[in-house]
Amino acid sequence: MFDDSDFDIFEETTLDARMTAIREVIDPKFEQLAQVILPVLSADGQTWTAHIAKHLRRTTNAPDNTWVAFAPNKRGYKMMPHFELGIWADAVYLYLAVEENMKPQATEAIMAKMQQASDQVAQLPTSYVLSADHMVNATQPLTRAGYEALVTRFGTVRHSEVLVGLKIARGDQRLNGQSAEPLVTAVKTLLPIYQLLK
Repeated sequence: MFDDSDFDIFEETTLDARMTAIREVIDPKFEQLAQVILPVLSADGQTWTAHIAKHLRRTTNAPDNTWVAFAPNKRGYKMMPHFELGIWADAVYLYLAVEENMKPQATEAIMAKMQQASDQVAQLPTSYVLSADHMVNATQPLTRAGYEALVTRFGTVRHSEVLVGLKIARGDQRLNGQSAEPLVTAVKTLLPIYQLLK
């Protein structure tokens, strides 16, 4: 699990220094957490793969966040609903994500599935949040109306996404370096919705 010192990687200001810190500090934790999360996901009979972000296209600016995505595809994850575990300078998150890479080919099909999932999303814990972009550190409270607005936006705005899940702020006692249980619980909580979206 993460602890408070892990967030210090974002104090590295250059691309090389931050990427070195990500590879040495965060990526090994992603690998460890994958060993816990993948069996939970694979319980549905699918073979899941962990994809740790490499940030290979970056040549100047250091990444503001980094993540590992879980999907039942060895080649990639952005083209399908998937789970994303990541870290910003101020928080750790675990989202069920539908990203813009599914557009335009799968827009109509995934829109219908996301609309059908509205009831189950509305029953998620009140502490869960919504996000419209996995590359922007901004969330909003989880409400049915908020979710449905994001789904509608996904169908009309090119660069838009629908992410729902758990965000744990730096300093939260759940980030004590000891247990991955909050993240595992979030995966289990979101799995029934994933089953509607896949």
